[in-house]
Amino acid sequence: MALVSTRMSVLAAAVSGMVLAAAAPAVAQDASAYPVTIEHALGTTTLTEKPERIATVNWANHEVPLALGVVPVGFAAANFGDDDGDGLLPWVSEKLEELGADTPVLFDEGDGIDFEAVAATRPDVILAAYSGLSQEDYDTLSQIAPVVAYPEAAWSTDWRDMIRYNAAGMGMADEGDAWIASI
Repeated sequence: MALVSTRMSVLAAAVSGMVLAAAAPAVAQDASAYPVTIEHALGTTTLTEKPERIATVNWANHEVPLALGVVPVGFAAANFGDDDGDGLLPWVSEKLEELGADTPVLFDEGDGIDFEAVAATRPDVILAAYSGLSQEDYDTLSQIAPVVAYPEAAWSTDWRDMIRYNAAGMGMADEGDAWIASI
């Protein structure tokens, strides 16, 4: 478990180097009370109840739910660093094993988001706080489920905001803040 936590901490630290500034998510009210409204660069997402089926798109967003003990119904397959070709990075495999979970649906995003595969997982929310979503991608995904996008610009979310936004989208803002404090 310590190895998985260390690797996730290292990943989070690496992601943080890609951004100039951090800001807390614009959540309209206490994230434990519903509805929850989250403002982001592509719009406003309102969740009427705590999501049970969580999907993530683009690189690394699945690591937030996994670190908080939630296995997404689907997430992007690793397209680099996957030495054994199973679509999972080693620390993700270890975390799934630790959680006693099978590998969820893996989305092939080699040519962009596989909207049909995401829809087939029947998510209650789609997390994309660290992503390159276009407005068109966001609008298409929003027809499937509410989407939590990045705070300011594509691929520029620091690791703290990735955790904050994705955790808020899961109804786990307090847990996300506690994880940040522990890193």
